[in-house]
Amino acid sequence: MSDRLKAEREAAAVRRNLLTLDAIERTGITEEMIGELVTRFYGRVREDELLGPVFAVVQNWDEHLAKLRDFWSWVVLMSGRYQGSPMRAHMPLNLIGDHFDRWLDLFEQTAREVCPPQAAALFIDRARRIADSFEMASATLAGRIASPRHLLRS
Repeated sequence: MSDRLKAEREAAAVRRNLLTLDAIERTGITEEMIGELVTRFYGRVREDELLGPVFAVVQNWDEHLAKLRDFWSWVVLMSGRYQGSPMRAHMPLNLIGDHFDRWLDLFEQTAREVCPPQAAALFIDRARRIADSFEMASATLAGRIASPRHLLRS
């Protein structure tokens, strides 16, 4: 690896660490909070009439929850721990608008219960962006056009 590339990567890591520290300071989000949110939320998802059957494909929930904790740490704290392609994993599931709406309802409820207001707001903002992104990608694969509809949700 060239010295220049190495220096650029080191500088990027420093910037990411500063952003992570800023997010923690502003919101109070911790890895423990992420773990509690993920565990409680996906417990509800598994029991949900609409979403439970979608997530029944998960074979090893301990492994899946660890991956989801890494994903949310990556999303809100920029930890860099998540290595995966969530869009690719979800596209074969044939999700529709009702799935995204219910997922957000449960997620937002859980985030407000588990997190202080500023942390909940950050999680909810990111979840809405993810839902919009997934929904638009699903529509595109089905030959439809969808516009973002969750970001401005009240």
